[in-house]
Amino acid sequence: MIQVIYRDGKEDLVTQKFLDILLHVDEVQMFQRNSDWAIVGVDPVRTDSRANSRGDERRLHQQTNLPPLQVQQLLRACC
Repeated sequence: MIQVIYRDGKEDLVTQKFLDILLHVDEVQMFQRNSDWAIVGVDPVRTDSRANSRGDERRLHQQTNLPPLQVQQLLRACC
């Protein structure tokens, strides 16, 4: 589990997969790495690897745009 601090200041422990979702929807202010904290917008974090790719994107989750309501439902279900 990874310790995160949300933009509203609340703290939580989340899975790597859920951290990826939170980063995608810009809900995380910072998260714990192995030995230090990563500050979103300041420290390098994962980027969209499609910019460096030459092939078609085959991962469905990268092609799906969820309406805001579904994103909020995902966040509630995981927390």
